[in-house]
Amino acid sequence: MDYSLYYLAHHGILGQKWGVRRYQNPDGSLTEAGRRRLERKDARWAKRNYEKAYKKTYKQIRKPMAKADKEIRRQTPVFNADGSLSRTYINAFNRRLSELMNEAPSFLTSPSGRVVRWVAKRGEMGVQMALASSDYDMSQVKSGIWEGGRVGYSKRKIKTI
Repeated sequence: MDYSLYYLAHHGILGQKWGVRRYQNPDGSLTEAGRRRLERKDARWAKRNYEKAYKKTYKQIRKPMAKADKEIRRQTPVFNADGSLSRTYINAFNRRLSELMNEAPSFLTSPSGRVVRWVAKRGEMGVQMALASSDYDMSQVKSGIWEGGRVGYSKRKIKTI
């Protein structure tokens, strides 16, 4: 009987030490490679969960947003002379939408532990998902996000997706 077929061999990864993670320092903090890995993981998570998060949050604020929209329409001109939506209306609508969406109870967290926040877009309808630390004050983002994804007037960095 040939016993060479009945044994298990494991060769592992060359240079890898047992119990030592490549993405952590000995004190448990992340290395630069670990932070990049977590950023990619967060970006992938946000891309997969954007629609679900948006729909769930918007569903919670649909009625207050309808009231806010009526108020905004009374205060600002909705259409330009050519029939397109005015930038003033778009920016006011987005600002109010992001405020309401951030007030809505949301328990969505990314793999790194960041929480989902909503930031107003500038110049186009809608809000954009942002991942921020749980203590991040969204009032620090004064002017929202421009079409290029640049955050307007943020005191601390916020990761937009």
